[in-house]
Order: sequence, then structure tokens, then C-alpha cells
Amino acid sequence: LVLRVLQAVFEQGRSSRTTRAKEKVNLHHSSCHGQITWNVLPPDLHHEFETEFAAAVVHLTERERVAEDAESDLQGLKKTGLMKERTGQTFQGLITGVQSYGFFVEIEVRPPESELLRVEGLVHVSSLKDDWYEYRSRQQTLVGRKNRNQYRLGDRVEVQVKSVDYYRQQIDLVAVGGGSQAFDDDD
Repeated sequence: LVLRVLQAVFEQGRSSRTTRAKEKVNLHHSSCHGQITWNVLPPDLHHEFETEFAAAVVHLTERERVAEDAESDLQGLKKTGLMKERTGQTFQGLITGVQSYGFFVEIEVRPPESELLRVEGLVHVSSLKDDWYEYRSRQQTLVGRKNRNQYRLGDRVEVQVKSVDYYRQQIDLVAVGGGSQAFDDDD
């Protein structure tokens, strides 16, 4: 498309504002840069190129989104594949999100001969067998009714990889240790 525009400028471009103007610019040379203050191409050709560029931009933006999604999926599959091999292993992690159904933990894993990867998994509330946990949305916390143990945003926890669903890119974790102690004023 750019080559077609350049070809049109060289073949049909106006080298001066009007046909009667004595001073002209050489459209084939870089010396014309900054000297042109008029539409170089005929109006119909100019509008045709504008339409083609607008359509190309929409198409290229869509293709870029598809490529970004594919790259993200590939990263997710790489992470879940790595964690599937590590089912049963224990890791230290950081709680990055708390919901009524559980909390998300980010762990750092170093694959062989590769840079450090940050992998996020879910500790489902049903896997917390030591107590009944209540969700407190304002504090972003799950608090045990009896033992007053809590899991808050930012707490460090020790987790074990329970299972990995490769195609859904889901990593299920089980809390082994960590969290913090809730006090009565935390209510």
C-alpha cells in the first residue's frame, strides 16, 4: 500500500500548488521535505488511499490482538505444562487475590535453562480443612471462625501443587502453611 502511494506521488503528484506556479519541488528528491503545503495527489485518488489505509488499520489491529492472545495462551500453556511436572511439590508464594471461593497465590518457578517464571494458582476454600473460613471483602481476607487463622492479600504462604488442568490453564494449590493470625479488632 505504501509502495502504491509512492508510485502515485511520483507519477500523478503535483509538484506545485497550481499549474501556473513558477516554483516547483522535485517530488523524487528528499529536498522537497517540508516544502509541500498542498495536496499532492488528485482528490479522488487521495480519498481512495485514505479508505484503503483505514481498512488496513482495522485489519492489522485485529490481527495484532489475535497474535497477542495466541502469545498469552502459549505462555499460559508453558506455565501449566511446567507446573504439571511439579505436581506434589511445595513452594513459597504470595497471596495476590482473595475471593469468597478461595485465594490466588503467585509462586516463582525456575524452569531448567530459562528465566524465572511467575505462576499463579488458586487455593480453593474447600481445600482449607482446618476450619470454616468467612470471606471479608473490605479487608480482602478469609478468616477462620474457630482458629482465627486468616489469609490476606499480601500474606506469604506455603502451598503444594495439587493438580493442573493443562488445557484450561488452571493450577490448583493446597495451603500447607503461612497466613497470619486474625485479631478481634480485624472484624
